[in-house]
Order: sequence, then structure tokens, then C-alpha cells
Amino acid sequence: MRWIRLLLALIQAKFKTKLIGTETVRKSFRVWISDIDVSVMNHAAIMTVLETGRLDLMVRSNFLKVASKNKWFFPSQAISIQFYRPLKVFQKAQIFTRISYVDAKWIYVEQKIERKGKIIAACIVKNTIKKGRETIPTSEIMKALQIENVPTFKYDLIKTYELENIHMTDKLVDNWDN
Repeated sequence: MRWIRLLLALIQAKFKTKLIGTETVRKSFRVWISDIDVSVMNHAAIMTVLETGRLDLMVRSNFLKVASKNKWFFPSQAISIQFYRPLKVFQKAQIFTRISYVDAKWIYVEQKIERKGKIIAACIVKNTIKKGRETIPTSEIMKALQIENVPTFKYDLIKTYELENIHMTDKLVDNWDN
């Protein structure tokens, strides 16, 4: 079902208005029966829904077209997510997606899922753009997308996120046995 949801998101995005710069993208979705674990939407399904939000952003900003033309791919280095409330079958919610910070190497994307004004989940995704093993400078990407108002202010949330990733790597990867 994951691929069906992603394919539908790709098709729907092609018919939506193009983005200007770093606007916030809003996308509605409904919880399918296949998304349910016991009685609520499972976390893997929520991650897929968030992926459809990023796909919507990439298509509407023309990034997917530019990336294909240049043979770029865009691995996520880290995703940090918080779950706040459950979603039940057939409930409708919205995903909000935006580019929140860009430095020389990384593009940070913020996302949240809301239902009736209440936060269901929120995440930050740290991405880079590659061509083979080469990392493409974000300035080149922003220029190719004709984005001038690039968010370059590293606010507290991004700083906290980076520190948490350093600590997590230290504990889970470098010092597993300690």
C-alpha cells in the first residue's frame, strides 16, 4: 500500500500549483484500513504519509524534475520524529511541509501532521543531495530551483536537533557496549 500512496501523491502533485521559493506545502490525507495497527495508524504508515508530503514539496518546487535531469538523488541522513496523538481509520488530517534551514551541505525539512488544529506528529528531516558519491552544494541546488529566499538562519530547534544527533551517534554507534 505504501507504493500506492506514493504514486497517488506524485500524480496529485503534478496537478497542483507550483511553489514559489520556500513556501509551506499543505497536503490532506485520510487514514486507510491498511494503515491501522490494532486500532490506530501505525508509525510506519505515518512515516509514509510524511514521505508523501516531501514528495509533494519536491514535485511542486520542480526539484524532482531538476534532480532527474542532473542525475541527483537525495538521501536522508537523519529523521527525528515525535508522535503526539493517534489517528484512527478513515480520519482525515493534513501534512505541512517546509524547508526550514539550509547550510552548505544540508537541507532541513520540517513537517507536521495536524487534525482539527491539533498536532498528531512532527518531524525534522536532514537531507543532502548527491550525484554518485559527490555531494552537490546546496547553493547549486537553490540556484537550479530559482529559490532566492533561502532560510539560512540556524534557529534553536535546528541546533538542538544537531546536538541530539551527535549524542545519539555517540551512544548508539560509537559506544554501543558502554
